[in-house]
Formats: sequence, C-alpha cells, structure tokens
Amino acid sequence: MQRRRAVVTGVLAFQSLGAIYGDIGTSPLYVYTSIFPTVIPTEHQILGATSCIFWAFTIVVMVKYCIVVLFLGPNNGEGGQVALYAKLARTLHVGPRGVVLPGEMEVDDTLLLSKSVTHDSQISRMRYQMTGWFHEKALPKILMALCFFGCSLVLSDGLLTPTTSVLSAIGGIAVAAPSLNDAVLPISCGVLILLFLSQRFGSGKLSNIFAPIVLLWLIAIAIVGIINITKYPAVFKALSPKFAIDFLREQGGVDILGGVMLAMTGVEAMFADVGHFGRLPIQLSLSCIVYPSLMLAYLGQGAYLVLHPSSISNVFYLSVPGGVNTPQYWFIFVLATLATVIASQALILGVFSILRQMIHIDCFPAFRVRHTSSRVFGQVYIPVVNYILMVGVVLTTIGFRTSNNVTAAYGLGISMDFFVTTTLITLCLVYVYRVSWYMYIPFFLAFGTLDMCFVVAGVRKIPHGAWFPLVVAVVTTCFITFWRWARSLKVDNEYDSRVRVGTVFDGLEKNVERNAETFLLGRITTPSLFKDADIDQNRIPLKEIVHRMPDERPTKSGAESSPMPSEAALRLRSDPPIEVARMPHIVALVHSNVAQTLHSPNTVPHILTRLLNVFPGLPEYVVLLGSRVSDKPFIADDSRVNVHAMRNMPGFYRCVVRSGFMDSGNINDALVREILRLIGAEGVKGVCHVIENERVCARRRAFVGPWRFLRTGAEYLRAFGIEQVFSPLDRVFERKHVDEAERDDSGFDVRVLYVGAIVRL
Repeated sequence: MQRRRAVVTGVLAFQSLGAIYGDIGTSPLYVYTSIFPTVIPTEHQILGATSCIFWAFTIVVMVKYCIVVLFLGPNNGEGGQVALYAKLARTLHVGPRGVVLPGEMEVDDTLLLSKSVTHDSQISRMRYQMTGWFHEKALPKILMALCFFGCSLVLSDGLLTPTTSVLSAIGGIAVAAPSLNDAVLPISCGVLILLFLSQRFGSGKLSNIFAPIVLLWLIAIAIVGIINITKYPAVFKALSPKFAIDFLREQGGVDILGGVMLAMTGVEAMFADVGHFGRLPIQLSLSCIVYPSLMLAYLGQGAYLVLHPSSISNVFYLSVPGGVNTPQYWFIFVLATLATVIASQALILGVFSILRQMIHIDCFPAFRVRHTSSRVFGQVYIPVVNYILMVGVVLTTIGFRTSNNVTAAYGLGISMDFFVTTTLITLCLVYVYRVSWYMYIPFFLAFGTLDMCFVVAGVRKIPHGAWFPLVVAVVTTCFITFWRWARSLKVDNEYDSRVRVGTVFDGLEKNVERNAETFLLGRITTPSLFKDADIDQNRIPLKEIVHRMPDERPTKSGAESSPMPSEAALRLRSDPPIEVARMPHIVALVHSNVAQTLHSPNTVPHILTRLLNVFPGLPEYVVLLGSRVSDKPFIADDSRVNVHAMRNMPGFYRCVVRSGFMDSGNINDALVREILRLIGAEGVKGVCHVIENERVCARRRAFVGPWRFLRTGAEYLRAFGIEQVFSPLDRVFERKHVDEAERDDSGFDVRVLYVGAIVRL
C-alpha cells in the first residue's frame, strides 16, 4: 500500500511539472532584462541583482509558500484565497448563508431527513456564534473582501502571464531573423488560441504531454547555466546576502525589486493548483527539480553578463553556447516556445480551481463545471470561463504588442496577491491554529514587510502599464461583491418566504411525528429526460397536466393496508378551515433548494402556497425534490437517494438525490420510476415537474429630505444592478432544463409546470 502511494505521489509530482511550473520556470527569459531595461550593468550590479533573485526566490517561494503556505493553507485539498477564506469562515461560523463550506463534516442525508428542526432553530443556527462588534460585523466582511480581492488579482494575472511568456519566447525569432519581427505578434496570438482550445482535454491529459517538455526545458537551462558558470565561477559570491543589501542601498530604494519580482511569477498559481495534484507532489517537484534548475540558470546568466554586459537586451538567448543560428540555439528556442505555452497552463488551471471554489460558496455565477478526472476532485474545466479568458488574453496581447511593454506592467498584481496571502495565513494562525502571538506576529512582520516592498516597487510601474491589472482586479472585485450581495438578498428571501406547515395546513402544529420509513435508491443508468432546453418553451397548461387515470392501484402483498393520501384530508388554515382537494393519480415533483429541504423539515417552500392560491387542489403525491453533488467520483448504487415521508402530511415526501462529481446529475426516467415505486405510487401515470420561474425585481422606495436626490439616484442604480445585471444572469444559471417526455409503452406521462413569481429584493 505504501509503495503504491509512493508511486502515485511520484507520478503526480512529475505531472505537476507540466501544469504548474511552466510560468515560474520560464521567468529566466526576461528577469535580467527587466531589472536593467535601459542601462548596461557593472559587475557589482550584476552580482547584486543575482543575489536579490536568489534570496527573494528562496525566502518567498521556498520558505513562505513551499513550507508555510502549502502546509497551513490548503482546505479540503484545495488551495488559493478561497480555500483560506473557507477555512477561516468554517472555524468562525461566518460563511455565506445556506452554503456548506468545503471541509465541513457532512451529516448523513437520512439523519437530516428524519430529524425535526424548526424554522426558527434553522435561522438561529445560521447566525454567528461569537459576540462582539469586530467578530460579528467587521471580521466577516474583512475576510470576504480579502478573498474577493485576492481571487481578482489571480484572475488579472491570468491575462498578463500568458501574454508575457509567449511574447518573450516567440521574440527569439527576431533575435535570429530581425526581418520576422512583425510576425511575432500574430504567431503569439495563434499559439495562445491553440492552448486555450486544448483545455477541453483536461489537466491530467495535458500534464502527461506537457510534463516531459517542462522537464527537458529545466534540464536544458540548468546545463546552459552550468556551462556559463564554468566560465566565471566567481558568480557564486552572489549567494552572500551582502551583495543584495549593497545593491539595494546603491539603487537608493526598493524600485529594483519590481524586476526581481518577475522571478517569482507563477508561485501564486502553484498554491491555487493544489487541488489538481496535492500538496506533497508539488513540494517534491519544486524542491528537487525546479528550484535547483532555476538557480543554476540565474547564476549562469549572471556569469555570462559579467563577461558580456552589452548582451543585457536579450541575455537568455545570447547566453546559449555557440551563438545564434546554431542547432543548440534553435533547440533552446523550440523548448522555450513550448515551455512558455505551457506556462499559461498554470494560471488557466488556477483560474478554473478558484472559480470552482467561488461557485461552490455561492460567490460567483454558477457556470457549468466539468470534472476531467475521477481520481482527483480538483481537476476541472469550465468551458465558458476558458473562452472568456482566451478572448481577454488575445486582446491583451494585441494591446501590449511586445514583451518589454508587458513586463513593464507585470508584477504589481502578483505582489499584492502575496500580501493578501500573508494576511490570510496570519489570520489562520490566529483563529484556526490558535498559535501564540510570538509566532504569528513575527511571521506577518517578516513576510508582510517583504511583500509590501514588492508592492511599492510595483506601484512605480503604474504609469508604464501596471494600471491594467489593477483596473481588472478592481472591476472583478466589484462584480464578485455585487453578485454576492444580490445572492445574499435572494437567499434571505428564500429562507424568509418558507412557511411552517402548521401555518398552511390546519391541525398539524401539535401532532406527534409518526415513524417514517427511509428508502434507498439504486444506481441510475437510463437516458436522461432532463436535457438542455429553453425554460420559456413547452409551457404546459394545467388541463394538460392533470390526467384522469383508472382507479386501479397495486397493493403490496402481505402488507397491512393503509389509507391512501387522497383518503386523508388536509385542511388549509382559515376561518373556517378549507379542505384541500387532492387530484388522484397525479405525482408532483416540486424542485426545491436542497439545503432548505434538508435542514428545514417543518417548513414548505413558498411555491407550494402559490399553487394552493392559484389551483383548487394538490396532486395526490407531492415530493419536495433536491439534489446535491458529493466530493466522491461515484456514489454506490444503494445510497444514491433518500426519501422520507413528511410528518402527518399524507402524500407529502422529502427526497434528496446524491450524485458523484463524475455522475450525471440529471433527473432521468429511471429515477422518476424509482421514486414512484418508493412512495407506493407505481400505478399512477401522470407525473408533473413543478419548477419555480422567478423574476427578480428591486424594491422601490421614495425618499424625502435634503439628500433625497442622491438617495434616489442610488436607489435607481441599485434597481438597475438587480434588474438588468443580476436578474438575467441568475435566471440563466438557476434554470432547471426540462423537456416534455412522451408516453412510452410501459410508463407514464411527464409534464412540466412553471410557476411564475416576482421576487422583490
């Protein structure tokens, strides 16, 4: 077992080379050129810059990220700022309402369905448990703001990293053949488009292709570095921190760190990609292969520059032994081109991982997430995001045109992301791990100060293009914040609109709960009935849904007969109580929020009261249906679905469908038949899916007083955001796609009823 685990770890470490280290591994293409963009450096300056690169990389990448962040940061196997936020929110109980945070202990659906929880206790359970203004009000907002801004910085970095890497590599053509300088831009765009189109195959398959290339690239630059070091062995003097300190003092500030920062680009993606490969494989590949190769490459370039300082304009290609237009030059050029294409892979996977976690905690529109591996839960592909990112990267490449322009703007977002990560890790040390103050204060002061030096150096780049990633990050943060605010309003409305069964039906508040049987459903293998269809099509009138069926009904042999739902009356709470008419032989599958279905068993969704207000009765069987996705690839056949009868409500059931992340989550024909069998309704031939089709609108308020014009303007802006931005997106991503199914030889009619509603937020 241990041997097999070691083999799997080694394979994942090898695969991580092709998915994570392309970005940080191709930094030698442009770091020295960025540090000395306009001057020919002296020997002392070259050794000082080399020393800065070595110590900054060692402290930030190896000590902070490889040791501290990768050990303390991941949450439930995932990395990035969302993982840190989820860990803190889970510990402090300040997560979004109605969301199960990653890493929370899941309670069995059977237990949740069978227990009795009141509406009030559900609301009180969602509230924050600690006291004090800071912990109740300020801290949750600070954590969420840091999470949103950190994720936005990674997303903005996802636009610049592919642009920088590919333009720097393809620019090698112009070194050997200056006449092809104009072809660099179109070739770069074509290479980037091919990279994004290949994402559909999944990170696992791409890593198997990319990993040998990156490994060969790291070996090649290490060999080139060793050859150059042999020509000037004194370059090892740069390993002394004295040269770095003297260099910074000579430069008169930390501005030069803006170029040194580029040696560490990609390390934030390394943390975000933990879910794709795991912590230990990443640490092994970084420590044993990536770090030694890169340090040899930087030392070799420093040695070459000492002997040839005029080669600073493109030191990477000019330092290749033998010069330009030699076989080894073109071999390195091809490797560099392939490696830079792969460099974009780390950021793309990081964006996928972060957005999948954001969708999970209900802080981003629910784009369709496709899992590409049954072995690793974190290997995902988000088609819509992939194509949006492709368009953004191509436009960014066209806008900046050359690698020098991009590197002038590069680094500010990454350095700010470093500081956000340091802050969140410090908060984890305080609240999650509860370490003593003499551990987390030195950590924050040491790494936070270094991060702020990089930020200050990056701020100086704002006039030269660093404003671009900053603007992208701010706009993205505003959108995510707006989406979370609007979703919180809607979720609160959904919880508040649920009503107790005793409020709807008369005589149920004081009844004693009966013993109810829990059924387990087998695996589903038949074709799906729930396909992608437009929600505005196939709206079925009620008269076509209600079918008059024969009265024959199967009975279970050997079982004691019990009253059918239609024989036990329900009465609406009114004065006098009104008996609810039951439509015989009809089953209604009411699609509802699974969290409310599980945790609020004594309440019913508001859609049920709308049906009672509009129609004269209810179907004979009503099933409140919710679904959830497990973190396991497949769910065993005997534990996929739980069905439980609601207390003292004849004909009412609550049902939760569980599926693995590799299973199809669609409601199919076999599932419907099994639900009918489990509730004893095999004889019915009419099934109606009841789906709420909500239209979200904004509440309108009138203002008086001296500030009424400003408040009225703010109210119109609020209404525009809710009705013109949030409402259309929310309807797109929350639609349940259902097609009308024709009656088959042995089955039943399936109809769809859309119940319209206006929700005012």
